[in-house]
Amino acid sequence: MDKKREDSQAPPAGDIGARERMLENRAAWITAHESAAAERDAAIADREELVELRESKLEALREVDAARIERERLLVKIRDVNERLVLASLQAHKSAEDANAARAAADDNADRFRSLILTLSAVVWHASADGRIEVDREAWRKLTGEDPVETEWGWLEAIHASDRDRVRDTWQAALETAEPYVCRYRIHSRRGNYAWVSARAVAITRSGSVREWIGILTDISDRVRVDEARDQFIGILGHDLRNPVGSILASVERLRDLPEAYAQTVARVSRSAHRIEALIRDLLDFSLGRLGGGIPIVPRPCDLRVICEEGVEEIRQVHAARTIRFSGIGDLRGDWDRDRIEQVICNLVGNAVIHGVGSVVVTSHGADDVVVTSVHNDGSPIPDALMPTLFEPFTRAETQDLRGGREGLGLGLYIAHEIVRAHGGTLVVSSSLAGGTTFTFELPRRVPRRARTTTGAEPIVI
Repeated sequence: MDKKREDSQAPPAGDIGARERMLENRAAWITAHESAAAERDAAIADREELVELRESKLEALREVDAARIERERLLVKIRDVNERLVLASLQAHKSAEDANAARAAADDNADRFRSLILTLSAVVWHASADGRIEVDREAWRKLTGEDPVETEWGWLEAIHASDRDRVRDTWQAALETAEPYVCRYRIHSRRGNYAWVSARAVAITRSGSVREWIGILTDISDRVRVDEARDQFIGILGHDLRNPVGSILASVERLRDLPEAYAQTVARVSRSAHRIEALIRDLLDFSLGRLGGGIPIVPRPCDLRVICEEGVEEIRQVHAARTIRFSGIGDLRGDWDRDRIEQVICNLVGNAVIHGVGSVVVTSHGADDVVVTSVHNDGSPIPDALMPTLFEPFTRAETQDLRGGREGLGLGLYIAHEIVRAHGGTLVVSSSLAGGTTFTFELPRRVPRRARTTTGAEPIVI
């Protein structure tokens, strides 16, 4: 019975074959499907590869465009560089031509300068930064008649023995400060005597350091002789005129008792004689300053307050219409030459009265070791062109005769300057339209032992 049941449940033989065919078809379909899927995957891969190729192509095109742009930019730069090179070449050529022309001009100027130096009996010299001097042998021999000594200080042997220490000290001071070197002294001449020379030198610097010195030595003997002859003539003239003027003044004193009709004539003669006397005094002071070793001073204890008050009062009597004020502050005592300091006050105040307007103000104040005095006036300022030579003689007409109010020889400021300097002091001036004109002199309370009192008897170190 069981066997029958099994036989009844088994599929028919035809169904088995159909099933097998179905399975085969299914396997075929699966195979076809897998094949299609593989083809699809292959197509996708190909498409992705095409996309990558296209992107690579686009990237390549972009790189080509960038390379083209960079090439064009480089070409532009190359053109600019080429243009600059051409311009630089042209400029270098022009600079070379200019340099050659400048070199030729410099050579011509050097020849002219050398000829001029030889004509002027001058010696051009140079020195190292540490001061070792070298001179042109031919020019040195022409000036001194000797060959230069080949040692560091050998050139000093040609200088007058009295001037050597001063010249050495001046040169050393210039080396230490790098300031211009200026010195006047006597040097052995080829004629066998000594010639006056003026030496000047300046430092050539680079980056703030002295590289070398360039200088010139000029024979000024003729000029010195002319100056000395002029000064001697002035001294002799002043000395010889003093006695006749003294006789005139003495005679005028005897004529004061004449009748009134002659009084004005006698007064006029007296004023003229006093003016001449003042001029002679200035000439003699000038001669002392230039030839006699400086204006002499005899320092003694005195009070500048008293000197200023008396000097101002004297000028007030002559110029009653002008206001002249004096004020003193502090201790104004010191050791000075009273008469000479009064001469300074009178010269400066008289000068302010004549050349200024309004009030004249004299002020003195004492400090620890010095006393400073100033004389101020308003009015037109001193011209700038006169300032550098204001204290030199004969450069400007100054007030000398306070009695007559007339102008003198132009020696007032020179004499005042020399008197102050003889005391070891200083005299300076400031002048402007807004601030007026002020002369200020400063005196040490004690005259230094080495106070300068000479302007012409010895060589001058400027």
